Amino acid sequence: MNARVLPDAEALARASAELVLEAEAAAGERFAICLTGGSTPQATHRLLASDEYRGRAHWSRWHVFLGDERRVPLDDPRSNYQNARESLLDHVPIPAGQIHPLTDADQYEGLLRAFFGEAPRFDLLMLGMGDDGHTASLFPGSVSLLEAERWVIAPPDVVQGMSRLTLTLPALDAARRTVFLVAGAAKSDAIRRISAGEQLPAGMVQGAEWLLDEAAATGLASA
Repeated sequence: MNARVLPDAEALARASAELVLEAEAAAGERFAICLTGGSTPQATHRLLASDEYRGRAHWSRWHVFLGDERRVPLDDPRSNYQNARESLLDHVPIPAGQIHPLTDADQYEGLLRAFFGEAPRFDLLMLGMGDDGHTASLFPGSVSLLEAERWVIAPPDVVQGMSRLTLTLPALDAARRTVFLVAGAAKSDAIRRISAGEQLPAGMVQGAEWLLDEAAATGLASA
């Protein structure tokens, strides 16, 4: 596991924000970023939208995608898009036509294929991880992990009573740069299992960098 350990969640957010700006600078004229849901990335979003960071990004170059979504209205508090709006997108001048909410698997796959061509080569793919080791909406034991052709699917799993849409492993693996943001002691067991070689979904994403706070990283020491 290619992991960097930060002292706390605040330091993780700052390291993540710097990584985003680094990836943007390397991308050139068009910066394709795929955002993730969950609470940990929102701290990074808020930092990027702050006075300290907002002026350092070239927002007109940004094209924003989502790695997964709950099948709820886009203004629902459970929507990853709504959370990204509240923490970042409503506070920075990204052209509206360059922000792409995820509402339908077939349409989103068509959008990605038109935008990228042969493979969805996001300049930066940001991912989180659940306590069980899931990432995006790819859960342990799901048949969705076997998908080899599609980039976007509606998984058959109904998790926490809610159906979802998600990028598949082939789509996640195609990114130019991938970073997991993981914070909290509740994640340490999954980190231990992944670092020991267990094939939990998050550990199945190829070539990822991991930013961990010290609480999550306690799993590394016992691996």
